[in-house]
Amino acid sequence: MSDQHPTSRVSPARSSPLRRLGGWVIARLSNLHWVDERLARSAQLYGRHTALILELYGFRSVINLRGENPETAWYADEAEACRTLGVTFLDVPINSRRIPRRAELLALVQAFDALETPALIKCAGGADRTGLACFLYLLDREGPEHFPAARRHLTAWPYLHIPKLQQRWLRQLLIYWQTHRGPEMPLRRWLAEIYDPQDFAGWLNARGLRGTYRNV
Repeated sequence: MSDQHPTSRVSPARSSPLRRLGGWVIARLSNLHWVDERLARSAQLYGRHTALILELYGFRSVINLRGENPETAWYADEAEACRTLGVTFLDVPINSRRIPRRAELLALVQAFDALETPALIKCAGGADRTGLACFLYLLDREGPEHFPAARRHLTAWPYLHIPKLQQRWLRQLLIYWQTHRGPEMPLRRWLAEIYDPQDFAGWLNARGLRGTYRNV
């Protein structure tokens, strides 16, 4: 994980060595990694840690893959930190155990267009949903030829993607995309015209992977 970034905008008044050290430790514990110069990924931040990381790294947007949870402390703290700091806060829910609907994946890639950068994308552990989102982000931004680098975002090291049984569809979606896309077809067009969660479920079942997801 890189704890420094060329586009970080650290406030001089708040950049004491102790504060920087605290931010570095929290980033390490929060599975924070840079995807490219525009986007970082992490696990859930809690309490005052949210504002600290947003400030130290100069994040201007946050994509929350856990969706709206207004009754929880973590969500209230995150939304308040973003509001106070003027950071765009986007709820784009994805379930790591249920095969996503077409509209959900399209909403996610469309959210990339709204990012004021640098941006942070996160879920609970920063390993499963976030890994899939980063895969889609890189394919959408860089094109199909970037597949080898994109798929590394769903690996155990350094991103801690060690899927439970009903999360194993995540890596399989990468293979499904490879085998069901048209030549040179952009990701968004594939999602809009070809991707079908029911067909994906049937494909998994045919490969002996029926238990690797919850019902569509």
